[in-house]
Amino acid sequence: MKPSDWIVYTAVLGVVLLRLSIGRRLIAAAMVLLIVLGVLPTVLLLSLPLEQRFPVPANLDRVDGIIVLAGAERDSLYGQPLLNSAADRLTTFLMLARRFPEARLVHSGDTTPTSQSAIARELLLGVGIDPQRIVFERKSRITCESPRATLEVVPVDASQRWLLVTSAMHMPRAVACFRAAGWDVTPYPTNFRRLAQPFTLALPDNLEDVDLAAHEWFGLLYYRLRGYTRDLFPAPR
Repeated sequence: MKPSDWIVYTAVLGVVLLRLSIGRRLIAAAMVLLIVLGVLPTVLLLSLPLEQRFPVPANLDRVDGIIVLAGAERDSLYGQPLLNSAADRLTTFLMLARRFPEARLVHSGDTTPTSQSAIARELLLGVGIDPQRIVFERKSRITCESPRATLEVVPVDASQRWLLVTSAMHMPRAVACFRAAGWDVTPYPTNFRRLAQPFTLALPDNLEDVDLAAHEWFGLLYYRLRGYTRDLFPAPR
């Protein structure tokens, strides 16, 4: 359950029990949660350490391969590929593919019933990516399955430099997974949600980012406890 859901469920339960003292306490608790998570700069405390953990590489003289993790694709009933708020993953991937024309390309992950991989394929091939140049890895269902599943379909050796493209907030968890698989990728974060700007009282945006950051912090802890990763919060190398 997302942190923003706590506000809604607490408030609804408070209204149901309004005639009881506990109902009024629940409504007060919902107000406190709304202020803490949506009004106060809690979102910055949660999201900035994630987004600023890995900088965008400044100098890239050689790139052998580029991996983009699924997550930008959105189910469509309209006969065209649609993207969600993580669309920067694919736009950055396309720019890097053009910048490094000799690099191998991989789209990794396929977690939706209608196939994120199929949506990405339609979009990427539709804008002119050579189908002989790109591999669509469809076996992985969670982030920590992507490295090993990709290694099964793409030959890689230690001398090669591979870029990993994913949302900045998701990058620490993704890097932890790739390092646990013995693959030292170069992080190339994108889809920054919190830029270098003053905190604003945009309540919906703040709550959405709190949900995303909380998901990533929980994911880091869960993966470490399950033994999927070796680092709780991996650092740049």
